[in-house]
Formats: sequence, C-alpha cells, structure tokens
Amino acid sequence: MNIRHQCSGATVCITITDCGPRTKDWCGEAACCNGACRTNRVLDLTPAAFSAIGNLSSGKLPVYIYE
Repeated sequence: MNIRHQCSGATVCITITDCGPRTKDWCGEAACCNGACRTNRVLDLTPAAFSAIGNLSSGKLPVYIYE
C-alpha cells in the first residue's frame, strides 16, 4: 500500500503485515487539513515509514491510503 500525507504530499510504500483483532476500531478517525476533513483508518507505522512522511514527534498524521 502507499501512504500519502494529506498536507505535505510526502509518500511512502508500506506492507500491511497484521490487521489486528479489532478491525472495526479503525474507522471514525477524523482528520482535517486546510479545512478539508476526511475519515481515515488508523495505521501503526514503523518509525522508518512514519519519518518518511512526517516528524516522529507528530504522533498522528492525516493520510490517504491507496494501492
């Protein structure tokens, strides 16, 4: 999967290795960027993947997920 930061446009390619037991909890995370709100899934990225699209101290980032 490809992950693109909604604000900066930075991208990283990831492999999803574990969907976890609570897949229904992924929905409902609202993120806004320049007034445009989207509903996203929550992904736990490795530090290397996260730092490719944002600062590790950010905690959460609004992203698009696509193939």
